[in-house]
Amino acid sequence: MHVTIVGGGIAGLSTYLHLRKYLPHPSTHTITIYESHKPRSTAPYSSSSLPISQQHNINLDTLSSSTALVGGGLGISPNGMRVLRDLDQDLHDKIVAQGFPAEKFVFKGANGWTLGAQSTSDKIVRGEGEKEEVCIASSRHGLWETIMRFVVEKYGIDVVRYAKVVGVERDVGRGINVKTVDKEGNEEVHEADLVIGADGVKSVVRKTLFGDDERYNPVYSGQSGVGGFYAAPIPANVAGNKAMVFTFGGNGFFGYSSGGPPDSKQLMWWSTFETSSLPNTTCIDSQTIKSALFERHKHWKDPIVQEIVQKADVESIYPTWALPKLPHWGERGLVLVGDAAHAMDPTTGQGASQALEDSLILALLLAELVPATEIQTDEITEIGKAIDVAIKLFHEIRAPRVDKIVERGKKMAGGKANVGVVAEYFMYCFLWLMINIPSFGE
Repeated sequence: MHVTIVGGGIAGLSTYLHLRKYLPHPSTHTITIYESHKPRSTAPYSSSSLPISQQHNINLDTLSSSTALVGGGLGISPNGMRVLRDLDQDLHDKIVAQGFPAEKFVFKGANGWTLGAQSTSDKIVRGEGEKEEVCIASSRHGLWETIMRFVVEKYGIDVVRYAKVVGVERDVGRGINVKTVDKEGNEEVHEADLVIGADGVKSVVRKTLFGDDERYNPVYSGQSGVGGFYAAPIPANVAGNKAMVFTFGGNGFFGYSSGGPPDSKQLMWWSTFETSSLPNTTCIDSQTIKSALFERHKHWKDPIVQEIVQKADVESIYPTWALPKLPHWGERGLVLVGDAAHAMDPTTGQGASQALEDSLILALLLAELVPATEIQTDEITEIGKAIDVAIKLFHEIRAPRVDKIVERGKKMAGGKANVGVVAEYFMYCFLWLMINIPSFGE
């Protein structure tokens, strides 16, 4: 079976590893990842290699074009960490070692109120003697780099080919043609039995599945996430409590945690920047963003927030897109995983973990249904049928769980928008209920 994975980010790399682990007769399968950008420690730009804090013409559309955009930070939830542990214990341990185990989430109001705290441990759903997992705070680059290094060490440097997928077309027969263009402008066409779209919110594969139907296009929220890493000792309320702190206010949202082991002195922070009111989202001055961030949070009571907005540079920007619920995630040899299928609001804290779950379930279904024999010419049709059954089951299994997480994220995301004083305190009450009475948000 010839498998093409479009996108070399976390979803694409994880899908590759799960297919390699679970597909029978590995030597009979060819699996190739295509990624349009060679990742850096900050977001890729076509116009400059300077860090964001030194750029004056930032294009939000460019920031949405690559799944290997590795600026900023994230949290890998316990369910995601369990997928990684089952995938490979050594990989799991390396990801833990480069990150920060956040054993609890602390939720606060901009007025200084502590709205509540939640343990991130999954111990309550584990059996006796079974090891628990907690959320791992990490730089996106650190997580991606750890997985990528593991892929290269185990399977070789040629697994990822750096070329942009510009078109996916079904052949007259059962095959699929994938057209790529490399940085020199050279075009190639590659044949595949299965194309997996791990290519993010601006997915080329999703475009092939749904064409020009605008109902299934991503919608820009008018907000962009901003963040970075501030070189400073990790605050006691983070290091001592092993916590990730989330603060909601009447005019926005702010979060911070350690982005690595406490001794790394890498304070990871993130917030939102409203770009819907800007006259041009293709040419933004980074200092405009920093000034707006300070203005938004200058009256917030948390001294850590104040230190960050006054002293830290904005190192990453990631536009927030909403993806409408899709009627399916694939058919006839094309399938979507991760953000390409279900882009989530960052508030869920589940983006990376749901991509990891996708890759596991899809690989298990393919391993079960694709013929466990060396593929002969007369078996191509049967393989195609098996792939399509796996794709259908994949959506039926995964969509209900993902839909619940997306809906919960929408409720939490309301705390990022500007509201009046009365609405702000109503929001605090609502968040308190969701945090302290989990069934309230269901």
